[in-house]
Amino acid sequence: MTTRTRRAAPMAPDQRRASIVDAAIPLILERGAEVTTREIADAAGIAEGTVFRAFADKTELIDAAITRVMDPTELLADLDAIDAALPLDDKIERVVALMHRRVSAVVRFMTALGPRDHARHRAGEDHPHRNPPLGETTGVVARLLEPDAHRLRVPVATAVDYLRILVFGTTMPFLTNGGTSDPSELADFILRGIAKEGD
Repeated sequence: MTTRTRRAAPMAPDQRRASIVDAAIPLILERGAEVTTREIADAAGIAEGTVFRAFADKTELIDAAITRVMDPTELLADLDAIDAALPLDDKIERVVALMHRRVSAVVRFMTALGPRDHARHRAGEDHPHRNPPLGETTGVVARLLEPDAHRLRVPVATAVDYLRILVFGTTMPFLTNGGTSDPSELADFILRGIAKEGD
């Protein structure tokens, strides 16, 4: 009886790497760093050897998954699609919801993965922890707030900083006693503060 070895369909190297990362991310969320390359290969529908032709080892594959999860491209596109002519309340609620979703996804992924000395954390290299939280969103959010600059108590740049910091901080479990913030409630707080109206 002849045993057939699965052969991956021909694919450009970048596409192959991307497809493997696509398969790896949900497994990492489920299994953390204990996920095996065999499990990833099965999820991707390829032979395990194909994984090692695309990545030097599991560490490189996980680093690529981290890079994908940290990539702000989708968030920036979603923010850029918000109409700057919308009422300020609507814009803030949409911005907060999108930022909150992104940070929550990153936190879930990194929590599942656990402590890790991966390539993006090595000294001398650029990685997100050396940049302000959600700093990549500064320009697009500032553009959305500019039409309402006259309604803000602080300059637009300061408002953007506060917004980013509040969204990031209230999404971190270790800063919120393990709880999760509600994006709508947070948006309302950003707009109106903690004092009741009339007090």
